[in-house]
Amino acid sequence: MSALEDALAGHTVIVALPAGGVADWVAVGEVLADEGLTAWAWPADRLDQLPEALAIFGRRVRIGVAGAWNLDDMAAASEAGAAFWLVPHAVPAGAEAPLPFLAGALTPTEVVGAYQARSAPVLVVPADALGSSYARTLPVLVPGVDVVPWGRLERYQCEMWLDAGAVAVVVQDVIVRPEISPDVNPLEEVARRAASFGNWRQLETRRADGVGA
Repeated sequence: MSALEDALAGHTVIVALPAGGVADWVAVGEVLADEGLTAWAWPADRLDQLPEALAIFGRRVRIGVAGAWNLDDMAAASEAGAAFWLVPHAVPAGAEAPLPFLAGALTPTEVVGAYQARSAPVLVVPADALGSSYARTLPVLVPGVDVVPWGRLERYQCEMWLDAGAVAVVVQDVIVRPEISPDVNPLEEVARRAASFGNWRQLETRRADGVGA
Protein backbone atom coordinates (compact mmCIF):
# COMPACT_ATOMS: atom_id res chain seq x y z
CA MET A 1 0.00 0.00 0.00
CA SER A 2 1.38 3.44 -0.96
CA ALA A 3 1.70 6.32 1.49
CA LEU A 4 -1.17 8.07 -0.26
CA GLU A 5 -3.44 5.02 -0.15
CA ASP A 6 -2.65 4.70 3.54
CA ALA A 7 -3.43 8.41 4.02
CA LEU A 8 -6.82 8.05 2.34
CA ALA A 9 -7.57 4.96 4.43
CA GLY A 10 -9.80 3.46 1.76
CA HIS A 11 -12.00 6.52 1.27
CA THR A 12 -13.06 7.21 -2.28
CA VAL A 13 -15.14 10.31 -1.50
CA ILE A 14 -13.56 13.43 -0.02
CA VAL A 15 -15.53 16.54 0.92
CA ALA A 16 -13.49 19.71 0.36
CA LEU A 17 -14.58 22.36 2.83
CA PRO A 18 -14.78 25.84 1.28
CA ALA A 19 -11.98 28.38 1.35
CA GLY A 20 -12.70 30.97 4.00
CA GLY A 21 -14.02 28.31 6.33
CA VAL A 22 -17.47 27.73 7.79
CA ALA A 23 -18.75 29.75 10.72
CA ASP A 24 -20.46 26.83 12.48
CA TRP A 25 -17.90 24.26 11.35
CA VAL A 26 -18.21 21.97 14.38
CA ALA A 27 -21.96 21.52 13.90
CA VAL A 28 -21.53 21.16 10.12
CA GLY A 29 -18.81 18.57 10.73
CA GLU A 30 -21.15 16.58 12.93
CA VAL A 31 -23.76 16.54 10.15
CA LEU A 32 -21.19 15.32 7.61
CA ALA A 33 -19.95 12.60 9.94
CA ASP A 34 -23.50 11.49 10.73
CA GLU A 35 -24.17 11.16 6.99
CA GLY A 36 -21.09 8.95 6.58
CA LEU A 37 -18.97 11.64 4.87
CA THR A 38 -15.81 10.90 6.83
CA ALA A 39 -13.01 12.15 4.60
CA TRP A 40 -12.47 15.92 4.44
CA ALA A 41 -10.03 18.34 2.85
CA TRP A 42 -9.60 21.28 5.22
CA PRO A 43 -9.05 24.72 3.61
CA ALA A 44 -5.43 25.83 3.77
CA ASP A 45 -6.46 29.35 4.74
CA ARG A 46 -7.93 27.98 7.96
CA LEU A 47 -4.93 26.01 9.22
CA ASP A 48 -5.29 27.73 12.59
CA GLN A 49 -8.49 25.68 13.12
CA LEU A 50 -6.99 22.38 11.96
CA PRO A 51 -5.62 21.19 15.34
CA GLU A 52 -9.03 21.71 16.95
CA ALA A 53 -10.78 19.95 14.07
CA LEU A 54 -8.46 16.97 14.43
CA ALA A 55 -8.97 16.92 18.19
CA ILE A 56 -12.76 16.84 17.78
CA PHE A 57 -13.14 14.65 14.69
CA GLY A 58 -9.81 12.88 14.23
CA ARG A 59 -11.04 9.54 15.58
CA ARG A 60 -14.01 9.48 13.17
CA VAL A 61 -12.86 11.46 10.14
CA ARG A 62 -9.83 11.34 7.85
CA ILE A 63 -8.76 14.98 7.53
CA GLY A 64 -6.33 16.37 4.99
CA VAL A 65 -5.80 19.87 3.62
CA ALA A 66 -6.55 21.53 0.26
CA GLY A 67 -4.51 24.48 -0.89
CA ALA A 68 -1.58 25.83 -2.87
CA TRP A 69 1.87 24.27 -2.68
CA ASN A 70 3.54 25.70 0.44
CA LEU A 71 6.12 23.66 2.32
CA ASP A 72 5.84 25.67 5.53
CA ASP A 73 2.07 25.20 5.67
CA MET A 74 2.45 21.52 4.80
CA ALA A 75 4.90 21.06 7.66
CA ALA A 76 2.48 22.75 10.06
CA ALA A 77 -0.39 20.59 8.84
CA SER A 78 1.71 17.45 9.16
CA GLU A 79 2.70 18.37 12.71
CA ALA A 80 -0.96 18.93 13.57
CA GLY A 81 -1.81 15.44 12.28
CA ALA A 82 -3.27 16.02 8.80
CA ALA A 83 -3.34 12.89 6.64
CA PHE A 84 -2.76 14.34 3.15
CA TRP A 85 -2.61 17.53 1.06
CA LEU A 86 -4.44 18.35 -2.18
CA VAL A 87 -2.60 20.81 -4.45
CA PRO A 88 -4.86 22.26 -7.18
CA HIS A 89 -1.99 22.91 -9.61
CA ALA A 90 1.26 21.39 -10.83
CA VAL A 91 4.25 21.23 -8.47
CA PRO A 92 7.98 21.39 -9.21
CA ALA A 93 9.41 18.16 -10.63
CA GLY A 94 10.97 16.02 -7.93
CA ALA A 95 9.39 18.08 -5.15
CA GLU A 96 9.22 16.39 -1.76
CA ALA A 97 6.73 17.21 0.97
CA PRO A 98 6.14 16.27 4.62
CA LEU A 99 2.69 14.89 3.71
CA PRO A 100 1.41 12.54 1.00
CA PHE A 101 -0.02 14.85 -1.66
CA LEU A 102 -1.82 14.95 -4.98
CA ALA A 103 -1.03 17.60 -7.60
CA GLY A 104 -3.51 19.04 -10.09
CA ALA A 105 -3.92 19.15 -13.86
CA LEU A 106 -6.83 19.40 -16.30
CA THR A 107 -6.11 18.59 -19.94
CA PRO A 108 -4.92 15.16 -21.09
CA THR A 109 -1.44 16.56 -21.81
CA GLU A 110 -1.23 18.14 -18.35
CA VAL A 111 -2.51 14.99 -16.66
CA VAL A 112 0.04 12.75 -18.40
CA GLY A 113 2.82 15.23 -17.63
CA ALA A 114 1.88 15.33 -13.95
CA TYR A 115 1.75 11.55 -13.77
CA GLN A 116 5.13 11.14 -15.46
CA ALA A 117 6.67 13.65 -13.06
CA ARG A 118 5.55 11.80 -9.92
CA SER A 119 4.13 8.35 -10.84
CA ALA A 120 1.21 9.12 -8.54
CA PRO A 121 -2.53 9.71 -8.99
CA VAL A 122 -3.34 13.11 -10.50
CA LEU A 123 -6.02 15.54 -9.37
CA VAL A 124 -8.24 16.67 -12.25
CA VAL A 125 -9.06 20.29 -11.36
CA PRO A 126 -11.65 21.69 -11.90
CA ALA A 127 -13.23 18.41 -12.98
CA ASP A 128 -16.58 20.06 -13.72
CA ALA A 129 -15.10 22.64 -16.12
CA LEU A 130 -15.36 20.49 -19.25
CA GLY A 131 -18.75 18.92 -18.58
CA SER A 132 -19.90 15.56 -17.28
CA SER A 133 -18.80 13.68 -20.40
CA TYR A 134 -15.18 14.42 -19.47
CA ALA A 135 -15.51 11.67 -16.87
CA ARG A 136 -15.71 9.14 -19.70
CA THR A 137 -13.47 10.92 -22.19
CA LEU A 138 -10.38 11.61 -20.09
CA PRO A 139 -9.67 8.04 -18.91
CA VAL A 140 -9.71 6.85 -22.53
CA LEU A 141 -7.14 9.51 -23.46
CA VAL A 142 -4.81 8.79 -20.52
CA PRO A 143 -4.84 4.98 -20.13
CA GLY A 144 -2.94 3.72 -17.14
CA VAL A 145 -3.08 7.04 -15.29
CA ASP A 146 -4.95 7.11 -11.96
CA VAL A 147 -7.05 10.25 -11.60
CA VAL A 148 -8.92 11.94 -8.76
CA PRO A 149 -11.46 14.50 -10.04
CA TRP A 150 -12.02 17.58 -7.87
CA GLY A 151 -14.81 20.07 -8.44
CA ARG A 152 -18.47 20.93 -8.05
CA LEU A 153 -19.55 17.34 -8.56
CA GLU A 154 -23.08 16.13 -7.98
CA ARG A 155 -23.80 12.55 -6.99
CA TYR A 156 -24.32 11.32 -10.57
CA GLN A 157 -21.03 12.92 -11.66
CA CYS A 158 -19.19 11.18 -8.84
CA GLU A 159 -20.66 7.90 -10.03
CA MET A 160 -19.57 8.60 -13.61
CA TRP A 161 -15.97 9.28 -12.57
CA LEU A 162 -15.78 6.25 -10.27
CA ASP A 163 -17.37 4.01 -12.90
CA ALA A 164 -14.74 5.24 -15.37
CA GLY A 165 -11.97 4.17 -13.00
CA ALA A 166 -11.21 7.21 -10.84
CA VAL A 167 -9.34 6.37 -7.65
CA ALA A 168 -11.48 8.81 -5.63
CA VAL A 169 -13.52 11.99 -6.04
CA VAL A 170 -13.27 15.35 -4.25
CA VAL A 171 -16.59 17.19 -3.88
CA GLN A 172 -16.25 20.98 -3.60
CA ASP A 173 -18.94 23.59 -2.76
CA VAL A 174 -21.88 21.25 -3.29
CA ILE A 175 -22.66 19.93 0.18
CA VAL A 176 -20.92 22.66 2.17
CA ARG A 177 -20.96 25.93 0.24
CA PRO A 178 -18.81 29.08 0.46
CA GLU A 179 -20.28 31.42 3.03
CA ILE A 180 -20.47 34.52 0.86
CA SER A 181 -23.69 35.52 2.62
CA PRO A 182 -25.39 34.58 5.91
CA ASP A 183 -27.39 31.37 6.21
CA VAL A 184 -25.70 29.59 3.30
CA ASN A 185 -25.12 26.45 5.36
CA PRO A 186 -28.02 25.96 7.79
CA LEU A 187 -27.65 22.51 9.31
CA GLU A 188 -30.91 21.16 7.92
CA GLU A 189 -29.86 22.25 4.43
CA VAL A 190 -26.40 20.71 4.76
CA ALA A 191 -28.06 17.48 5.87
CA ARG A 192 -30.45 17.63 2.90
CA ARG A 193 -27.59 18.18 0.45
CA ALA A 194 -25.65 15.30 1.95
CA ALA A 195 -28.70 13.05 1.85
CA SER A 196 -29.26 13.99 -1.80
CA PHE A 197 -26.21 11.93 -2.65
CA GLY A 198 -28.25 8.89 -1.66
CA ASN A 199 -26.69 5.79 -0.16
CA TRP A 200 -23.22 7.23 0.34
CA ARG A 201 -21.80 4.02 1.71
CA GLN A 202 -22.79 2.34 -1.55
CA LEU A 203 -20.97 5.02 -3.52
CA GLU A 204 -17.93 4.70 -1.25
CA THR A 205 -17.61 1.01 -2.05
CA ARG A 206 -18.19 1.11 -5.81
CA ARG A 207 -14.48 0.84 -6.57
CA ALA A 208 -13.85 -1.69 -3.78
CA ASP A 209 -16.56 -3.93 -5.23
CA GLY A 210 -15.18 -3.56 -8.75
CA VAL A 211 -18.19 -1.68 -10.11
CA GLY A 212 -17.17 0.04 -13.32
CA ALA A 213 -13.58 -1.19 -13.02
